Amino acid sequence: MLKKEKKWEWIILIGAIFLVFALAASIYYFFFYRQAVAPVSQDYLAAKQVLFISSYSESFETLALQKEGIQQAFKGSDIRLDIEYMDMKNYDQAANLQLFYEMLRYKLENGPKYDAILLGDDAALEFAEAHQQELFPQIPMVFFCINDKEHAVKAGENPYITGAVEAMYLKETIDIALTFQPKAKKIIALYDDTLTGEGDRKLFYSLKGRYPGYHFGGLNASSYTLDEIQQRLEALSEDSILIYMSFFEDADKNQYAIKQSVEQLVSYTHIPVYRVSIGGVGEGLIGGKMTSYKNSGYLAASMVMDILKGADVADIPVSTEGEGQYYFDYEVLKKYDIKLSLVPKDAVVINKKITFLQEYREVLIPLLLFVLACLLVLLVVVADNLKHRRLTREAQASHDKLQETCNKLIGAEEKLKQQYDAIKAYNEYLESQKEYIRYQAEHDFLTQLPNRRAAMEKLDQLIKAGEQFAVIVMDIDDFKEINDSYGHACGDEVLKETSRRLLELMSDKLFYASRLGGDEFLLIIKKAKLESDSKILTQIKQIFTKPVVFEEKERYIQSSMGIAYFDEHVADGGEILSNADFAMYAAKNLGKNECVYYNAHMKDEALKRKDIKIIIDEACNQDGFYCVYQPQVNALTGLTEGYEALVRLKDYDIPPNQFISVAEETKAILTIGRLVTKQVVEQMAMWRQHGLELRPVAINFSSKQIKDKTYVQYLKELLEEHQISPELIEIEITESIFMNNNEKAMKLFKDFLSIGVRLALDDFGTGYSSINYLTYIPVSKIKLDKSLVDIYLTPGKDTFIKNIIRLVHCLGLKITVEGVEKKSQYHRLRKFGCDYIQGYYFSQPITGKEVEDLKNPLK
Repeated sequence: MLKKEKKWEWIILIGAIFLVFALAASIYYFFFYRQAVAPVSQDYLAAKQVLFISSYSESFETLALQKEGIQQAFKGSDIRLDIEYMDMKNYDQAANLQLFYEMLRYKLENGPKYDAILLGDDAALEFAEAHQQELFPQIPMVFFCINDKEHAVKAGENPYITGAVEAMYLKETIDIALTFQPKAKKIIALYDDTLTGEGDRKLFYSLKGRYPGYHFGGLNASSYTLDEIQQRLEALSEDSILIYMSFFEDADKNQYAIKQSVEQLVSYTHIPVYRVSIGGVGEGLIGGKMTSYKNSGYLAASMVMDILKGADVADIPVSTEGEGQYYFDYEVLKKYDIKLSLVPKDAVVINKKITFLQEYREVLIPLLLFVLACLLVLLVVVADNLKHRRLTREAQASHDKLQETCNKLIGAEEKLKQQYDAIKAYNEYLESQKEYIRYQAEHDFLTQLPNRRAAMEKLDQLIKAGEQFAVIVMDIDDFKEINDSYGHACGDEVLKETSRRLLELMSDKLFYASRLGGDEFLLIIKKAKLESDSKILTQIKQIFTKPVVFEEKERYIQSSMGIAYFDEHVADGGEILSNADFAMYAAKNLGKNECVYYNAHMKDEALKRKDIKIIIDEACNQDGFYCVYQPQVNALTGLTEGYEALVRLKDYDIPPNQFISVAEETKAILTIGRLVTKQVVEQMAMWRQHGLELRPVAINFSSKQIKDKTYVQYLKELLEEHQISPELIEIEITESIFMNNNEKAMKLFKDFLSIGVRLALDDFGTGYSSINYLTYIPVSKIKLDKSLVDIYLTPGKDTFIKNIIRLVHCLGLKITVEGVEKKSQYHRLRKFGCDYIQGYYFSQPITGKEVEDLKNPLK
């Protein structure tokens, strides 16, 4: 009987311990955990869709913190968050923007409808503003981490847009650095010539006036090689404060990630290095005050929450203060003997060692209380058990209850087993889907060709294996015009049909095809030297000999191809792809539908065009253009009857045919067109003021300027402002303006005529010249190109020129012949009845002042 009673004592004791544990867990759940995570009713947010457009890639340093802040703000709601990445840090190119636009437009047309848009960083805001009416009509948009404060405030004037800027806490960081280094005499900033670096440089020197008595100096990484940068870092004196703002490139155009830049700074400096942006703190930099990307994401997402609850976007002001936080590395503070008492109280200090008790204080105190509670309950249970040890009947009842509990546990175990079997079956299903998921990740959804990611992995494999291969970058010519003229459905069919034909060639194991994006394809041919008549190259060209059929209509397409070979000079897949890309653009410049092999000059030419683009942008913003005027002489009288205005760069000896072609690749040509027009009209007003009799002036109008929809109105207002007769303005156009824009071109011509200006057809005899155009283009003059003069205005061939002059006169038009440089040419053209002569025989282009002093040549 005694043994049985002891057995029950142990059973009751064990049960009591379990009860104490359950009681403590319940207390913790209800009083601590439940309060922390209890969900708030969010019925008004049910089934809401929010799209987050990030300017960068998923691996960019700030993105994880931004996402953490957004998710914290959305916690407890049913909001579904989708994310799209523009990747503008790696691909700041128009082609990438176009590809992202087409991808997003497709998803918006075929995917969920969004209730709000989050815009991370400047590129996302600019993209959303540019495509608001098309992609996001009447959808609330909240931006954050915007560097350009003025742009942010301007964007906030839109009734559907609000958000917050990303403040740069440079002054606060300099102030704390002066606190840490009171003996400092120099304040040095490290920056470069990138777009970010240019902004950093301006911000740094804007603070110079606030620190009188200190030497402000900059170290421009883009101006030095890596060795020179290292030498200058080592030479910094002890009385210097060094602030790392941007270091993404050096003079050799080597590119550096933040981690690589930090490694250089830590290795070659013997003074603290301060930071005003993310990256480097914890890796050797002392720190500073910088934007809290987590708080920025939280603030923007909170604005979205308010909007989804019913707040009006227009009532939420743009936040211009930013979300900042001091961050410092304890080990670096200790290294330079900087006392913690100097650190701001609200600063985050990392790498600070803490005691075992400090580290586990939050765990040890509840654990100690739990143990004391267990001991207390144990004493009570033992006392109660001793008091009632002889009550065997009650013990038996307790035994029965425990048996019942065990039976329930057995039932629960059976349910757990069933759940385990279900999870196992689900895992088996997931395993069966792996191959499908991998296929989707490595292939383009539209064409089913391998995608860019798979192609780059293929290139890296071939390079690692040392195999010989050639790369072709193929681009469909005038693809944008296909989309604009026949619709995106037709464009998609062109891409799919091209891909189907490439897939047929992939039966050859030496041939590999992929879609890079947009209308670009990457082809890899292993173990082959591609001569112009090689079999595989011929097969590739033949896929464009058959038309693409869409809606029962045949459409022929063409492509431009660039070819590059792998050799020991190629570092990686990205470089050989870039080489082939250079060659492809060279093929485009040759007139399209060409195949060009890469050479080193193409890269030089591309870099030269890049430099010219920078010069053009600078000239557009700093009054960097001026006009000269070449006389147009009456062939019969020899008197000057008009001028052609020609644009020149002020501070650079770059021929117009070079910088104009670069400007036509961007919107700069629109700016240049208006600058030239303004200068011409103002010059004519000045001539009149100086007593000069005004003669007509011809202004060149680029085919790309057809995108300037208000140019005619702009010209009209200029003429009215300066009281210049429209009849004194002649607009020179070329046939290319209506090759792909016939309806728009004809409307433009009509608008020009409606305000009273005349039209002339320039460069006749080159390019696409057709007599048919002269029957319906409302021009009053034809200008014969210099190339025809050089070829045909010679004995035995000049009948050709004579017949052209006769033909133009039969159409009731006047003709000007350009490029006349010899007396004999002038006399023959005069004999043929030519109306006007223009060329160096009479005068080279001259300034407006020289026009006033010009003497008419004798007959």
